[in-house]
Amino acid sequence: MSRLQIKNQDQKDAYTSPWSKKEAILIRIWELTWNVFVRWMPKFCYPWYLFLLRLFGCRIHGKPFIAPSCRIYAPWLLEIGDKSCFGLRSEIYNLGKITVGERVTVAQYAYLCNGTHDFNDSRLPLLVGNMIIEDDVFIGAKAIILPGLDIAKGSIIGAGAVLTKDTMPLGIYAGNPAKYIKDRKMNWEN
Repeated sequence: MSRLQIKNQDQKDAYTSPWSKKEAILIRIWELTWNVFVRWMPKFCYPWYLFLLRLFGCRIHGKPFIAPSCRIYAPWLLEIGDKSCFGLRSEIYNLGKITVGERVTVAQYAYLCNGTHDFNDSRLPLLVGNMIIEDDVFIGAKAIILPGLDIAKGSIIGAGAVLTKDTMPLGIYAGNPAKYIKDRKMNWEN
């Protein structure tokens, strides 16, 4: 938890939102915009999705692909690198900043969760971190990534894995909680 910070030090109790009114309204406007103008559209319209993400503050490099059924909570807290992909029904629950490198695949139904609560405090304050996913990472279907983690270059997170700790470069991780299995053998020239 030392890498996570309290979102709002002034949160009075467990029933008070840690978000400012402006943030709460912007989140709702974003959700409505995505559902009305993107969610039902075909995949080939992805440049339109990128335009809307940029409009809401997402930092986009190159040409990533975002599936229309992907759910991104707060685009202004997201940075995506070239040729990265968020698959069908993946969820980017970025209550804190998430930085995604180049050529990263987040497969269908994967869940990147960058927020939790301090359960030792009766106010249950929201804790957020900075999640970093380096280049050439593959996150398998239905994998769950917990808050504030660093996923090193070339790592693979297996389908259904629950990642609770940082990874090593080129490491393959699987299970619940995810454990190191072996190194990835990759031809970096192709």
